[in-house]
Amino acid sequence: MMSKRRLHPVAILSGVGKELKNMIVPLLVIIAAGSRNRFSWRDFIVPLAAVVYTVVMGVLSWIRFTYAWDEDRLLVEEGVFVRKRRSIPLERIHGMSVTEGVWQRMAGVVQVHIEAAGHVLGEAEVMLRAISREEARQLQRCVEQAKRKAETIDHPASNANRCPPPALFTLSMKEVWIVSLTSGGTLGVVVALGAFLSQLVDFIPYEALVRDIQSTWNGHSRWFLGGFVFVVLFAAYGVAIVQNMVRYASFAVRKQEDTIVITRGWLERKSVSIPVARVQGVVIHENWLRRLFGYASVSLIHAGGGLDGGEAGDVVLCPLIKKNRVASIMQTCLSEYDPTVAFHPLPKRAKSRYMLRPLCWLVIPAVLAAYVERPWGVMAFLLLPFGAWIGACRFHLAGWALSPGQLALRSGLFRQTTTYVLKRHVQSFQSSATWWQKRKRLTTISVSVMPLGTRARVVDVDEANAVVMSRWLEGKRKK
Repeated sequence: MMSKRRLHPVAILSGVGKELKNMIVPLLVIIAAGSRNRFSWRDFIVPLAAVVYTVVMGVLSWIRFTYAWDEDRLLVEEGVFVRKRRSIPLERIHGMSVTEGVWQRMAGVVQVHIEAAGHVLGEAEVMLRAISREEARQLQRCVEQAKRKAETIDHPASNANRCPPPALFTLSMKEVWIVSLTSGGTLGVVVALGAFLSQLVDFIPYEALVRDIQSTWNGHSRWFLGGFVFVVLFAAYGVAIVQNMVRYASFAVRKQEDTIVITRGWLERKSVSIPVARVQGVVIHENWLRRLFGYASVSLIHAGGGLDGGEAGDVVLCPLIKKNRVASIMQTCLSEYDPTVAFHPLPKRAKSRYMLRPLCWLVIPAVLAAYVERPWGVMAFLLLPFGAWIGACRFHLAGWALSPGQLALRSGLFRQTTTYVLKRHVQSFQSSATWWQKRKRLTTISVSVMPLGTRARVVDVDEANAVVMSRWLEGKRKK
């Protein structure tokens, strides 16, 4: 009989704090809309009731939430008004993510995300908001033992005092700083800021504010607005740098039997465990700045939810690594993948199509600029050769590679992406061609793996090569 346990009381603060953080902007809008520039105590009735309801529901949810496990299964019971009971076999748990947030660290506990088969992508099957570190380690050991038992593999009698394996990959503070400088998180900060300001449009007169600026600066408002935009972008870039430094501090990758363990974080420490069997592919990203200095980043396509807090199915294995080290790390963590295969280039007849694609986006703006800003607008036509050169570079970088058990696709320029997938993990292979492509015997190929929607593609591959890849996949199905 499993003894039922409750979460640490800090789980109440964690859950209620998260809900209240999401309610701040709506509650401010409600207060501002109801006051009509004259605040009274009645304007705070609805927000106060919402806060009280959130706190009460948080306490009741904590009281009604219980969990327990034994050598075979994990049992979770939750629900305030409707009681829900879930029983998950331990061998069906595909991934675990252990996080130490600010509240958890103050109380000496951790937060555990557990992913199992049959759940909605992007959502954790079970989330234990606050359990002790020892309980988290015990649960991980039970999951490992249940998997070994299911696979009928002998295992040591006790793993309690086993030392953690040495780190295969770590990031120094210098590399964390480089990751933060070269990551593209600025746009996300600007979008979040814009979304927040758009919520205040009802009681902040933006149009009147712009008119006042134009009248005050007497024709120099363009320079003022331009300087303001520059300051906002620079500040957003600084915020993105700090976010990435906090996220990737103390980054380490370890291989523990058939599980890849990734730990990272400064204020919020996180540990992600990914079984090798759940890895559906490997993606190498190279933006133009990192490629200039010989760096890249490596991600894993994980058949499940977003264990690392990112998109579903994407887990960062190496946020920054020298390209000459990628092959050794991949072969150490995932021995079935071969990143040393030679890529086949695209046919030469596809080069003109790659050069013409950027021109389709540049011709109309160049003509408009030449007409509106005469005579200096004609200088916009100088962008056309630059666009053709970009298309030629994309053509030379694109390619594909095929081996008996692996398919690799490469595309992109400013953000070059190389995807490696094993034959048994390919969910679908698609070859499509437009009328213009058919005239030059070209086609676009795309490969999908789990989770659904994870796809890699290359444009303007030779039709004969696409047939070879299709037969390669059909060979797996016949077998």
